[in-house]
Amino acid sequence: MAAQSSWNSLEIAKLVVGVLTPVTVAVLGAVFARALKRAETRQWFNQKLVEKRVDLIGQLLPELNDLLCYYTWVGEWQTTAPPDIIARKRRLDRLFHANRSFFSGAAAAAYGSFMDGLFQTYVAPGQGPRLRTGVTSRHGDRRKAFGSGWRREWAGLFLPDGEQTSREEVRRRYDALVGVLGAEIGVTTS
Repeated sequence: MAAQSSWNSLEIAKLVVGVLTPVTVAVLGAVFARALKRAETRQWFNQKLVEKRVDLIGQLLPELNDLLCYYTWVGEWQTTAPPDIIARKRRLDRLFHANRSFFSGAAAAAYGSFMDGLFQTYVAPGQGPRLRTGVTSRHGDRRKAFGSGWRREWAGLFLPDGEQTSREEVRRRYDALVGVLGAEIGVTTS
């Protein structure tokens, strides 16, 4: 009878293993499938986020570059009136801040730093931002470049020499911003 009893225990163990193996495989398969589905969903979400960022950055960069040109006195700075520069700032602020949730904190900080380097804001109630650049510099004279269309009141939109941001600092902040925006979409620079 003892042999019969051990034989029954062996058969029971085989039966339990035979039943548990497919159940274990099924459970592991379900867990793996669920994890795979989560990974696919996350990958899809990340792809959509990158696509959105690419679209937004594509809208931001030409306008940011125009500001860079104006403040560094290169390119077509002569064709832009000071009120247009302020209007460009407002468009960019609206676009960036309305879509702030699509960017990292680093991008927001770099954007804020760039804009703070270009504009003095919150000057006085009801008064718009002032430009942290000059009417004249060793690189040119905005009045002469703009010609007969220049208005005297525009001179009040500029800060005095001691409060202006240097071309080098504008360039540094711009490069930092563009670098962060590039990193937002996986572009790295060397």
